[in-house]
Amino acid sequence: MIPGAVQISNDYANRPCYPELIAIIIAGAIHISVGILVSVSVARIYNAFVSLCFLIYVVRRASTTKSVLRLWGMRRDNFWTALRFQLSFGAFAAICILGVAMVEGSFAPPKTFWLTLALYPVWGIAQQFALHNLVARNLSGLLSHSLAIAFASAILFGLSHTPRGSLVFVSFFLGFFFTLIYQRFSNLWAVGIVHGILGTLALYFVVGEDPGARILTLLLRWQGRIFP
Repeated sequence: MIPGAVQISNDYANRPCYPELIAIIIAGAIHISVGILVSVSVARIYNAFVSLCFLIYVVRRASTTKSVLRLWGMRRDNFWTALRFQLSFGAFAAICILGVAMVEGSFAPPKTFWLTLALYPVWGIAQQFALHNLVARNLSGLLSHSLAIAFASAILFGLSHTPRGSLVFVSFFLGFFFTLIYQRFSNLWAVGIVHGILGTLALYFVVGEDPGARILTLLLRWQGRIFP
C-alpha cells in the first residue's frame, strides 16, 4: 500500500461505478448537441440543470458511503503538496496562454477579469470533480495504464467544450496533465484552484469571452429587482 493512499472498505471504493461514467458521457453528449444545434447560451442553462442533478447525487452518495469525500480528493492532508505540483504545471500553461495573447495583441483584460478570476475556481472544482471522479476513476476499470486513462479522460474533457474549437484544444491539453498529476496527488481543491486560474486566462486571452461581464450584468439586474 502506498503511504497516504485512500483506504475505504466498500464496493464503491474498490471498483469502478460505470453508471457514473455513462451518465456523465450522456450528459456531455447532450451538452455538445445543444451547443451546436441550439446555442451556447441554452447549453449553459442545460449545464446548470445537469450540475444541480449531479450535486444531488454527490450529496446522497456522500451521506451513504463512508469516507467517500476523501476518496474524491476532498482532503486537506496533501493540499500543499498537490498545489505545488499543479502550480508547477499551471505556471508553464499560463506562460503559453499569455504568450499567445501577446502575439495576438489581446493582452489587456477588462476589470471584470478579476471578478472571473475570483469566482472561477468554484466552477473549476466542479469540472475537476467530474473529470477525475466521474470519468478518470471509472475509466480505470477499462484502461490499465495511467497515460491511457489520462489521454482518454482528456479527450472527453476537451470534447465537452465543443463547439468552441480553441477551448477544446486548451481543455484537452490541461485535462491530460491535470489528470496525470491528480493520479499522483489526489486533491480536488488544489487542482480546482489551478483550473480556475488557467480557465480564466483561457477564456479572456484565447477564446475572447468575458464571463465576468455577464455575471456583473446579472447581479445588477437582480439588484434592480430587489431594490427598485
